[in-house]
Amino acid sequence: VVLAEKPDGSFGYPPCERGWLDVLVGLCVRIEAALRSGETFEFVRIRQKLGILRVDWDAEAAEDTEAKVDHAVDLAVARSACTCEICGAEGRLYSNRGWLGTRCAEHAAGDPVPPRYGLGFENVRRLRRWLGQANVYYARYDRETDTLTEIEPPARRDAEDR
Repeated sequence: VVLAEKPDGSFGYPPCERGWLDVLVGLCVRIEAALRSGETFEFVRIRQKLGILRVDWDAEAAEDTEAKVDHAVDLAVARSACTCEICGAEGRLYSNRGWLGTRCAEHAAGDPVPPRYGLGFENVRRLRRWLGQANVYYARYDRETDTLTEIEPPARRDAEDR
């Protein structure tokens, strides 16, 4: 079998459900579009952690290319946080006896997890700036348009992420 016809048979293929396949394909398409001649990229690890996608990568590329790759990863992670890992429909994070998973209402198991930053801050991600900027920012992910839009930092009840 040719690996292009059966990618899940390749070494390092991430162990995830079919629902996130489009998320991973979209990530790869964006990365391929960002890379220029002579630049290299490799996934170090792709996995599910705490119910969402985690992507570690390495590249030998210009700083602006790496910023585009990082943005592509941010979009994929944000999309995974609101996409059912089983079927790909719109979903949310659920806790089932301590195990976290992103699921649609049909595949839900356990109890819905409240948004990390509180009600009104659904699909908000804390992200790092690239291109030499060490600070962080908050962005709301819009699943319909597949975009991140910067927002004012949500007020936190604790100092965990400050």
